[in-house]
Amino acid sequence: MDTKQKNPEAPRKVPQKRRPPSDGTRPGQPQTRRQGEYKRTPPQGASVYGAPTGGRPAAPSRTVGKKPKKETTLQKLLKKGTSAAKKANSSREKVIRAQKQMQSQRKKKRARQFDTPAVIYTDPKPFNRTRLLVQLMTVAAVVIALVLGLSVFFKVKTITVAGAEIYSPWKVREASGISEGDNLLTFSRASAIAKIRSELSYVDKVRIGIKLPDTVNIYIEELEVVYAIKSQDGIWWLMTSDGRMVQQSDSASAEKYTKVLGVAVESPQVNAQAIAVEAVPTETGESGETVPVTVTGAQRLSAALQILKALEANDIVGEAASVDVSSTNAIELWYGLRYQVNLGDTANMEYKIACMNDAILQLSDYQTGKLDISFTTGGEQVIYTPFS
Repeated sequence: MDTKQKNPEAPRKVPQKRRPPSDGTRPGQPQTRRQGEYKRTPPQGASVYGAPTGGRPAAPSRTVGKKPKKETTLQKLLKKGTSAAKKANSSREKVIRAQKQMQSQRKKKRARQFDTPAVIYTDPKPFNRTRLLVQLMTVAAVVIALVLGLSVFFKVKTITVAGAEIYSPWKVREASGISEGDNLLTFSRASAIAKIRSELSYVDKVRIGIKLPDTVNIYIEELEVVYAIKSQDGIWWLMTSDGRMVQQSDSASAEKYTKVLGVAVESPQVNAQAIAVEAVPTETGESGETVPVTVTGAQRLSAALQILKALEANDIVGEAASVDVSSTNAIELWYGLRYQVNLGDTANMEYKIACMNDAILQLSDYQTGKLDISFTTGGEQVIYTPFS
């Protein structure tokens, strides 16, 4: 009996299905490995895919990964040196780049400070006589047109005056020297203002304006307050608080103004500055003895003008009847006929006048007497003594 004959009754071996490997490779495809990993060999009696086999055990795989080589100390030092050199080069490049940027900024700043245009050299052009003649003719035509326009047009036809109360508008117009037919753009305003101030003594300020095509406007401000002062020959004159002489007056008219006593002016003239008459070297005192003069006439006039400006600042000009500066250490002021005021010396004169005004406002209308505002006896107090 042939032993190789198949037994029909023997059970047939059913081939097992191969399971795909867990690493994702297909059957028959070589498996890849990562560095540092080792391929595990199946145990003896097992197939490649885990199925038991009856053959010989598979030989261990020779595809086991090798361990990475350790770097030597020399290699580590070389790497460190290379990285340090790279860092040094990069920092050096940064420094160089920053220096270049600063230099460019400095150049731009200097260029802005000294921004001078570039010099362009061109060849000189030949002289053109025709062009020069045309330019000269154009300029001459413009000048002729201007002269003809000024002579034919812009003539003065209307003159207006505003602010005149003491003087009439016609008198102000005549004093200005401006007349109809004058050229509106060429007449002298300074000359017209000087003429008005010199001829009209009550005029304090003058302004002149023009309105095209033919109108001149004159604005004046007249003096509001004047004071009376005597000349060296005993004639009353009117004067401003700045010491400018206004006009000659008489005794009756002088009673309407605040009188300045204790000083006289020498040879007064209209619109001229007042000059005080210097007193004789000696004068007679209260008891009749001869006293040397220590205060000049100019000092007395200056003290009087200072008091007049203080009265104007306190708006009590019309109430003051007289100011006596015969003694600059005991200046006397009469407030109407009611109060005799002792102002003392010239120190703090504006403050003293303000204190006098406040004290009088607190007194009744029927009270009269003396006010001591010299601040020498009662300190910083105003002393009132009624008339007996």
